Amino acid sequence: MHSCQADSHQFGVNGLMNKLDYSGKIAELEGLRGIAILMVLLHHFWPGSGGFYLHYANLAHFGWSGVDLFFVISGFLVGGILLDTRDDIGFLKNFYSRRILRIFPLYYALVIGLFLIVPVTQMILHGGAYLNTAFVRDSGNPLWYLTYMGNMREAITGVEPAYFLAPLWSISIEEQFYLTAPLVVLVLGPRRLVWLLVALMVISPLFRYAMYDVYPHNERIQYLATLSRLDNISVGVLLAALARSGAINVIPKRAIAPTLVGMILVVAGLLDAGLLDRYRFFCRIFGYSILAFFFFTLVLFAIAYRDQRVTAWLRMRWLCHIGGLCYGLYLLQRPAGGFLSKLLELARIDGASYPLLVMLGKILFALVAAELSWHFFEKRINALKSRFVSKHHPMDTGTDADMTGTGDPPSIYDTADGASTNS
Repeated sequence: MHSCQADSHQFGVNGLMNKLDYSGKIAELEGLRGIAILMVLLHHFWPGSGGFYLHYANLAHFGWSGVDLFFVISGFLVGGILLDTRDDIGFLKNFYSRRILRIFPLYYALVIGLFLIVPVTQMILHGGAYLNTAFVRDSGNPLWYLTYMGNMREAITGVEPAYFLAPLWSISIEEQFYLTAPLVVLVLGPRRLVWLLVALMVISPLFRYAMYDVYPHNERIQYLATLSRLDNISVGVLLAALARSGAINVIPKRAIAPTLVGMILVVAGLLDAGLLDRYRFFCRIFGYSILAFFFFTLVLFAIAYRDQRVTAWLRMRWLCHIGGLCYGLYLLQRPAGGFLSKLLELARIDGASYPLLVMLGKILFALVAAELSWHFFEKRINALKSRFVSKHHPMDTGTDADMTGTGDPPSIYDTADGASTNS
C-alpha cells in the first residue's frame, strides 16, 4: 500500500514527473480493467430492440473497444514483468509456468467442454453426426482453439465461430504475445525492444491497409488478425519500457490530464461521426491505432496520478473487484447469458418484453459464474504460482506474492492475462 505522502512527491521540480511508480498492486489499473469488462458486457448484452436502446446502440456497442484497453494494460503489465525479471534465474520457466497456471485451466475447461457438450446436445435434439452439428460447422476444427489460433481461423475465413466461442479471439492474441514476448525481450534487450515496438506500431496499420486493398469485404482481418492488433499491445509494452528507462519522466505533469481530455474529445468526435465503426474504412485502417494511443494516455494518467484524489473513482472497491474477475467474466459471459436465455425460454417468458432486466440479469449471471469459477476452481490452481517466484517480479517480495490470502480475486499482476486478462 502506498501512503498518502506519495501525492506530494510523485512530481518533481518544474512539474516533471519523478520516477513512475509501477510496483505492487496498482488499484487504478484494476479499476480500468473493471471498466473494460463492463464495456464488453454492455456491447454483448445490449438489447436489440426498443427506441431507447436503438438510440444509444452505437454508444453501447462501442464497448468492443474494451478489448483494446485490455491489450494496452496487458502490454504494460506483462511487458514490465518481462523487463524486470529478464536477468533473474529461471526467467523463462517462471514466466511460462505462471502463465500456464493462470490461463490454461479455465480456458481449456471451457473449450473442451463446449466442443463436447454443445455438439452432443445438438446430436440428441436434431440427430446427425458430430461433424455436421451447427456448432462444429460454425466453429471449425477444435485444434484452432486448442492451439490459441482461433483468431487466425476467423481472419482467414471471415466467418465468426459459434456464439460461445466468439470472444476467444482476443485470448488467442494474448497467448501468442505471451509465447513470443519473453524470447524477444531476452534476445533484444530493452533498447532494441523499443525500436521493434515502434516498428510494430507502424507495421500494424500498414498491414491493415494492405489487407483491405486485397480483401475489402473481410473486416475480420483488421479486427482480429494478430498483426493487425499488435499496435495496441505494443504501446502498452512501450509505456513499460519508457517507465523503466526513465524516458517517460520528461513528460510534464500538467500535460497528462489535458492530453487525456483532448484524446477523449477526439474519440468522442470520431464516434459521433461514425468513424469508429469497425466496418468502415477509417476505423479499419486508423481507428485501432487512435484507440491504442488514447488508452496509452489513459493508462499513463492512471499510473502517474496513482493514489491521488483525481483517480479515486478507479479505486472503488466494487470496480476493482470486477476488474480482478475479468478473465473469468470474459470467458464465461456468453455461456452464462445463454443459460439465462434458456431458463427464460423454459419458463415461457418473452425476454424482449423486459430488455433492461434481461441485460442486467445476464451481467449478474456472468458475475456469479466468474465468482464461482474463481473460488472453486481457479484460485487453488493459481496458488501454485507461488512455486515460481522471480526476484524482481513487480509483485514478488520473496514471499507468496501471488496469493491474496483473503479469498479476493487475484491482483492486477496475477491476472495480467488481458481480457481479456496479466503476471
